[in-house]
Amino acid sequence: MSTLATAGSIFKDREKLSPRYVPAVLLHRESQMRQLDGFFRDSVNDPDRVFLKTAQLIGPAGTGKTSTLIRFGERFTAEARKKGVTAQHVYVNLKLQGGSRVVLYRHLLEKATPEVYSSSLSAEEMLRVMVRELSSANKYLIVSLDEIDYFIKATKETRVVYDLARLHEIDPEQHTNVLGVIFVARNKEWYEKLDAAEISTIGRFAIEFPPYRSSEILDILAQRSEEAFQPGAISPQVLTYIADLTASPPVTGDIRYALDLLLFAGMVAENQSSERVLLDHVRLVHGELHPSITEEDVMNLPKKEHVVALLAVVRALRNKEESPYASLREIRTSLNLLSEEMKMKPIDDLEAYVQDLSDRGLIEIKSLNEIGIRGASTRILAGYIESLLRRIEDGFGDS
Repeated sequence: MSTLATAGSIFKDREKLSPRYVPAVLLHRESQMRQLDGFFRDSVNDPDRVFLKTAQLIGPAGTGKTSTLIRFGERFTAEARKKGVTAQHVYVNLKLQGGSRVVLYRHLLEKATPEVYSSSLSAEEMLRVMVRELSSANKYLIVSLDEIDYFIKATKETRVVYDLARLHEIDPEQHTNVLGVIFVARNKEWYEKLDAAEISTIGRFAIEFPPYRSSEILDILAQRSEEAFQPGAISPQVLTYIADLTASPPVTGDIRYALDLLLFAGMVAENQSSERVLLDHVRLVHGELHPSITEEDVMNLPKKEHVVALLAVVRALRNKEESPYASLREIRTSLNLLSEEMKMKPIDDLEAYVQDLSDRGLIEIKSLNEIGIRGASTRILAGYIESLLRRIEDGFGDS
């Protein structure tokens, strides 16, 4: 099925926002790629003289570990091909293909040496058959095990670490054609499940993948949006807003969340027949995934002035397409219009109410010129607050 844009679509190719898509250029992971390339350089230059190496990629979800690994595997096998070496990179997601040690080894045997695949072999026999076939066929292999921490926690089968890191000992008299095993984990807590012998096999070479910073997320979103959206469908302000949301808690740098937010905001915009993705489309989606304002939050505000001040913030933001923030001056203007509309006297101490709303986590204040709302659609929130004021105004009493 084609993913190209249809008539009236703001998308050019929405698959470019999919977690399955790996861009040709991985922004802000050049250092990690260089480390991997350098660590395995001898393996591709002279595979018959290099012993099996183990490496680790460590970092939280959404920090580019899998994408880096896939691109590394492609580059490694392509470089080997140039040198007349037949090499293969087998990537295994242990959440999908690692229900047990036997299931994992069966998958490795099938992917690495399908010529000798048999489901009737024991776990040890599968590894032995695989290693011997690689040698006889003069083929070389690097294995990457993603989510090893999950596998160890779920199966308690820590022996896979020892087995795979010691493949060269299956036949001590013959050089193994398994050049490397790469373990991928979110942190190093899984070490606690290993015994001393298993820990020694994984080696000390660990490449860290820190969470993406806001500026890095923005670069990646700009790259992907250019491939995914029609020209003019996404403004720099929308991308900056998504980058700031993603870099902040509770998301804290997960690029997958940023791409999902961009994709779903685009789908909302398309469903509303909008020609562009607006800030409020992003707020709506983010509010569904990480709501920062609930009905209970608004109902529990102690004074009518709190609700009116919140509505003033919402209205100041609602019609702003170029910035996710409003200034205190714009909020005061919004409040004055609201006071006239509601026939109530203006709130003198607006700053105090705005600060209290921030302290309650309902709005955010970056500066007096940057006041915003993260996890709620201003359009929907404004409607709710206006309805609430109409229903419970008498209960608040007059100011």
